[in-house]
Amino acid sequence: MFLERIPVRFRLSLGYAIWMALLFVGIGCGVYKLVQRNLDQSVDAALIASAESLRSARAAINYRSPFTQSFLREFFGKDHIRPYAQLVDLSGRVSAKTQNVRVSLPVTPYAIRRAERGLSTIESVQRHSMPPLRQITMPIMRRGKFTGELVQVGAPLDATYRTLRSIGFMLWLVLPIGLGLSIIFGYLLTAWSLKPVVNITRTAAKLGSDDLNVRLKLPAANDEIRELSSTFNSMLNRLQDTFGRMKRFAGDVSHELRTPLTVLRGEAEFALRKERDPKSYQQSLETIVRESQNMTSIVEDLLLLARAQSKSVAMEWELVDIDQFIDPLIESTQSVLDEKAITLKVSQDIAQENSTFYTSHGYLNLALKNLLLNAIKHSPSGSEIEFNIISSRETLTFEVKDHGEGIPKESLPYIFDAFYRADTARNRGSGGIGIGLSLAQALVLLHNGKVEVESEVGSGTTFTVSIPRQKPCLELTKKDEKHVQSLKE
Repeated sequence: MFLERIPVRFRLSLGYAIWMALLFVGIGCGVYKLVQRNLDQSVDAALIASAESLRSARAAINYRSPFTQSFLREFFGKDHIRPYAQLVDLSGRVSAKTQNVRVSLPVTPYAIRRAERGLSTIESVQRHSMPPLRQITMPIMRRGKFTGELVQVGAPLDATYRTLRSIGFMLWLVLPIGLGLSIIFGYLLTAWSLKPVVNITRTAAKLGSDDLNVRLKLPAANDEIRELSSTFNSMLNRLQDTFGRMKRFAGDVSHELRTPLTVLRGEAEFALRKERDPKSYQQSLETIVRESQNMTSIVEDLLLLARAQSKSVAMEWELVDIDQFIDPLIESTQSVLDEKAITLKVSQDIAQENSTFYTSHGYLNLALKNLLLNAIKHSPSGSEIEFNIISSRETLTFEVKDHGEGIPKESLPYIFDAFYRADTARNRGSGGIGIGLSLAQALVLLHNGKVEVESEVGSGTTFTVSIPRQKPCLELTKKDEKHVQSLKE
């Protein structure tokens, strides 16, 4: 559409101008009509009063007495209105009239028909030899019957027309000026109202990935512009946080891969520096294989994390019994528990009718295993870890609670970031690369679930996983599964 090509500022100004033009035209026409109506009513009131007085005077005298010119002159000579007046019969014969009437007032057929019914008629007439007239034709009644005589009183409308012309000229002069001023004011008001939007545009144009600290000043008024500015600032906060996480992720990946690569290069250079016995070569190759496996593990975890976060993982849903699911999970962590002499206390609150649930067995098992291994890693030797399973009609909840060192409050928002460590030195010494919690959260989200964490420094940490017991309605199509399979290959 044509209007869609016009800038918003001009579009709003145009709409405001059209509205003000209609408003001014409406006000001008209303004022003109109101003045015209008041002037007509004033003239009509004067004509009616004069005609009523003249008819009353005519009815008071002897009907057969002449209604002379001197009587009209005496009657209207006392009145400041000085209208035209005449006494006429149905044949059009004028028996008396005021001296200022040079031509007889017209008697229209419409006025005669109304007079025969005893009704007065007010009408405007235009005669070539006379100015425009407003006249009243009033029948003379005697004993309730029309006598055949008519009293006509008229007044020229030239003064009224002059007044209306003056008002019209004033309106034609004032209204365009007012309309022009309103258009200018509307344009300036629109420009001023859109100034915050211009500031947002300029701020957005200056933004870069290295400079996300700029924030908009919120307007004082609690309106849509303030809401837009607040939303823009919130978006900048999210972008800054996302870019910060991406930078940390890139740095952490580089750091994690640099260590095994350094070891590989060092062992290779050491083996090639001079000839050695077969046992030394074997030890170097074993070190290279071990570090290669570590790198492979890191890359595989990163690939799975990326696919899980992008939801490009094919979920193979199956109905599983909770006991059959929990027992292999506990067995897979038993060796690590025994190594640190940690006791795993399992508690179940499950009704018989809620003992099964739908899951992608391998992915949920990996998510919970990562949480258990994280709890073991941060628990002191000889302590206890609580593993609680609660099943309701719609939700299955897993709770992993340790009594370790806890997580600082400022670190809680970042613990699910890849490679993030609340205590770098302690975590590196205890193993792990910092992907376990990120991967656990991503796999739980694939089950349409959520992971929550509560922690207090010195008292331990509790991770709570909640997933629906029923299979999600949205599943990957066969086309999507083929695409995922191709990504795996």
